[in-house]
Amino acid sequence: MRFEDIEIEVNVLDNGQRVITQRGFMVGVGRIRPPRGRQYYRGGANLPAFLTVQNLKPFIGESLIVLANQVEFRTKQGGKAFGYAANFLPEVCDVFVRAQRAGVLKATQRNLANRIRVIAEKLRHSDMIRLIDEATGYQDARDR
Repeated sequence: MRFEDIEIEVNVLDNGQRVITQRGFMVGVGRIRPPRGRQYYRGGANLPAFLTVQNLKPFIGESLIVLANQVEFRTKQGGKAFGYAANFLPEVCDVFVRAQRAGVLKATQRNLANRIRVIAEKLRHSDMIRLIDEATGYQDARDR
């Protein structure tokens, strides 16, 4: 999927589930390198480390924690990959939009917040499932 100059890798699995690849998500929001030392939110939630920081905790709801459970799948080449449910991205955007409105974002979060703002603006006018279907060409197979 493309959001201006931001590209996020997505897939439609054999069972029809739409996923955002973990790598595609991280690259899309500007977190290209994996963080050193994994932080955990609570109770084994699998949130990306950049979402576990203290200033964002008040904006993390249970729905985001549920969506953070990664989906394991096989690529077309047979390799193991991980992804997130389609609605994970809009939920993350919502966290940053609300945190920015509250004025709690730190200077180190600005680049990430700017990228997420671009994505959020495009998502506000679109349906995530439709965007993934178009990006993967799945709308043709779905219609058949």
